[in-house]
Amino acid sequence: MKVAVVERKDVRKTLVMSGKIVAGREASLRFCGVGKLGYVKVAGGDRIKKGQAVMGLDARDAAAVETAAYYSYAAADANAKEIEDQVKGHDKDETFAQKNDRVTAQTARDKAYDAWQTAVRARQNANLISPIDGVVVNITVTVAGETVGVADGVDIVDPESLYFESEVDETELNLVGVGKAMEVTLDAYPDEKLEGEITSIDFSSHESDAGATVFSVRVKILSEEDIKILRVGMNGDAALTVEEAKGVLVLPIEAVGEGEVELPGGQRQRVEIGLEGDEEVEIKSGVVEGQKVWYQ
Repeated sequence: MKVAVVERKDVRKTLVMSGKIVAGREASLRFCGVGKLGYVKVAGGDRIKKGQAVMGLDARDAAAVETAAYYSYAAADANAKEIEDQVKGHDKDETFAQKNDRVTAQTARDKAYDAWQTAVRARQNANLISPIDGVVVNITVTVAGETVGVADGVDIVDPESLYFESEVDETELNLVGVGKAMEVTLDAYPDEKLEGEITSIDFSSHESDAGATVFSVRVKILSEEDIKILRVGMNGDAALTVEEAKGVLVLPIEAVGEGEVELPGGQRQRVEIGLEGDEEVEIKSGVVEGQKVWYQ
C-alpha cells in the first residue's frame, strides 16, 4: 500500500504531441554537371552569409568548354548565312533542295547556339553561391582536384528558422490554435522546458504513419538562448495546457477509484472529483488538506 497526502497545488490537463526540429529555410546547393573541384572555402559547422561563394569547379575547364561551344556556334552561323545568301530573292521560287539546305543549316545554327548558352550557364554555375545566411551542415566533397557531379555540393540551414513540427489528430484539432503557448521538451535535453508558441496549423490534413488523419502544427521556440541549442532532426514532445485549476486540493489519480478514497484503517470515503489532470485529480469535497489516503 502507498500513502498519499491531500495537497493544495495546481493541476493541469495537457495535450502532448510528438515531433522534431526542422528548418524553415535551408538550401541544398549542387553542381549542374561533371567537372573537377577547383576550391572549397567552407567546412562543416561554418557560419556563412548570403551571396558567399562556398565551393566551385575548376574555371579553366568550364571556360574551355564555353569557348569551344562559341566557335561551333560561330561556324554554324556562318554556314547558315552563306546558304541564306544563296537563296536570297527566291522566296517564291525556292526549290525543295534549296529549302532543305537552308532549314538544315538554320537548325544546326540554333542547336549550336543553345549548346553555347548551356556552356555559358555551366560556367556561371560552376560556383556555388549561398542564397541565405546560415550554417553549413553537410559537404559531399572537400578535396580540390576531385571529380564531382550533380550529386555533389553543400547543404546550408538558417538556424534562426528552426522550429518544432508535430502532428495533431483531427479529433483534437479544436484544442489547438495559432498563438497558443506550448512547452517543448527535447530528448537531447530532457530536463529543459522550452517555451514555444503555435505559429501555424496546416489547412489540409495528411495521413500519419499509423494511418490516422492528422494536421501538421508548427511551434516557434521563443527564447534566443533556447534556439542556440536546437539542431535539425532533434526529437521531442510539445505539451499544450488544455485546462488548468490553480490552488486546488489534489490527489494522485491512482488514489481515487470510482469516486472514492481509502482512509487509514480501511474506511472508504466518497469524494467529489473536479479536473482530472495528467497525473493528479482535483478533489472538490470529501477530504481536507493534509489528510492521508491509502492506495495501491
